[in-house]
Amino acid sequence: MWKNVGLAALSALAVGTVVASCSSTASKDLCTERSVVCDSPLLCDPSDGICKCGGRGGVVCPTGLSCDSASNTCLSTRCANLDCSDKPGTACDQLDGLCKCGGTGGAVCAANEVCNPASRACEPRLNCNAVACPYLQTCDQATGKCLCGTTACPVGQSCSVAAGSSARVCVADACAGVTCAGSSACDPVDGTCKCNGVVCQAGQACSCPPGGDGGCAATARVCRTANGCDGVVCPGNHTTCDPVDSKCKCPGPGGPVCDPTQLCSLLPTPQCTGGSQCVETDGGPRTCPGGTSCDPEDGQCKCGGARGVVCAPASTDGGTDPAQICVQSITQQACRRPCDVNNPDCPTGEYCFFDSSAATPAAYCSAATDSRAEGQGCTTATSCFSTDPGPHSLDCLGLAQGTTGLCRAYCDLAAGNAGCIQVPVAQICSQIPGAPTGVGFCAPQ
Repeated sequence: MWKNVGLAALSALAVGTVVASCSSTASKDLCTERSVVCDSPLLCDPSDGICKCGGRGGVVCPTGLSCDSASNTCLSTRCANLDCSDKPGTACDQLDGLCKCGGTGGAVCAANEVCNPASRACEPRLNCNAVACPYLQTCDQATGKCLCGTTACPVGQSCSVAAGSSARVCVADACAGVTCAGSSACDPVDGTCKCNGVVCQAGQACSCPPGGDGGCAATARVCRTANGCDGVVCPGNHTTCDPVDSKCKCPGPGGPVCDPTQLCSLLPTPQCTGGSQCVETDGGPRTCPGGTSCDPEDGQCKCGGARGVVCAPASTDGGTDPAQICVQSITQQACRRPCDVNNPDCPTGEYCFFDSSAATPAAYCSAATDSRAEGQGCTTATSCFSTDPGPHSLDCLGLAQGTTGLCRAYCDLAAGNAGCIQVPVAQICSQIPGAPTGVGFCAPQ
């Protein structure tokens, strides 16, 4: 009996000791005891009094990594200021900050190798016989790079012939930010999508001639009546089929393609809303400005929505360039510089056109694509242009999908009829339907 009593007493003593010990540990806060102050975004771990990424149970970020407060994880800073543009196809390795083929975990290509981004592998450098260079550019035998004269044009620029000489220079690429529908291709001269040099009209698609639908060269393609919507059924969320590429778009031809997780919203302007990355903190759908739509893959507002193009923001280096807007038509989607028809400030060689046929009608800068005179028919917003008395754009009045417009001179309603030339016939200035208030067109009385 006494033996059992002794064991019970020892057991009680042991339990009491453990409880007291746990209670002492649980209440112990080394951060408070040591008055630890951590630099943001680090938090003090009370169990050991060390500043960590994530606080209690977190980690100490090693050299080259910094704490991300949103995810409470250590992220690499080695690639913050690294530019890999001089090593085409490569990307920065977050672990060591080197430009590698395949990025993190990839390989550094040797001097006689180039990176194939598709296979993420270094391959023997191609000779110039296998290199197809852009318009006016030639392949450098020593490096295999395409050069404009003696310079490699950076992203966003193309090669052109300098005025008054035969020298080749890099200029702003008219096709930067332009995505063409179907088999048409962007013309670097004016940034317009064309089919074998021709702009297809509403209801047409760039395709092989009859009998060659199995495949043909780009130089053999022609504009044909589009029938790509045969048998295509779009979901009942305001999307309709585009006969040019058979895709269901919001709200139809010329609009963005919505991701399966998104819906087509018609207010305030047609755009794709919803998606895992396109939801605001309050749970509502993210709406985008300037005719853009949210890409559900990364949550960015893009021209074309899913897998589209990010338009350039307003200049922040003291310049006056405004933020680009997204102009979507039946043949293409493009990031363009907005402008005021009554007070144009477009770059040299470009003029201000109002486009009533765009999914979201807008005025933007563009090179003229034709020289249709006042009173003549027009099938694109940028085809009305005159050089009398000086180079200036005209409005393609009434242009819409499936409808031909009529070239008319622009006028400022604030000036009234005095804004129109009154010879050889008197003209009146009237508001252009859908255009900003005050932007008008001239027409005979």
